[in-house]
Amino acid sequence: MSEQTITIDNEEHNLSELAVETQMHVARVNELRREISTLKMQTNERELLLKAYTKAVVESVKPAEEVKGEVVN
Repeated sequence: MSEQTITIDNEEHNLSELAVETQMHVARVNELRREISTLKMQTNERELLLKAYTKAVVESVKPAEEVKGEVVN
């Protein structure tokens, strides 16, 4: 299996050669990036839902169409 490397300031480092504390920080950075990505996706989905519900509310309060002077329900 090949050595896992990371690039820091345009310089490649073997992960196993970094201090244990640094390896933990790298793992946490990766975890936080995944969490942020998930949160962004969730935010985008919530914004779409918000728009859909807002549109439904707006549509629900519009007056019913009138046909030949009568209100259609």
